[in-house]
Amino acid sequence: GGSAPRSTAVSSATSTALRKRGPTRTPSRGAGGSQQGILRFYTDEAPGLKVGPTAVLVLSLLFIAFVVLLHIWGKFRRG
Repeated sequence: GGSAPRSTAVSSATSTALRKRGPTRTPSRGAGGSQQGILRFYTDEAPGLKVGPTAVLVLSLLFIAFVVLLHIWGKFRRG
């Protein structure tokens, strides 16, 4: 009884939603389509702080050395 009109309502709602989406793009092979979004963070006109790879390496090594020194200092202070 009541299931037939309900299924047609669902199918018409689905077709309406598909019409609103518009034409679908065919995704490019592999992850090439998502690379465009990731790569725009590495362009010169991207907003934000510009930090080179050398600065990142030096700062990370300094942070590691600081944590090691804090551990050594904590052992002497506790002991």
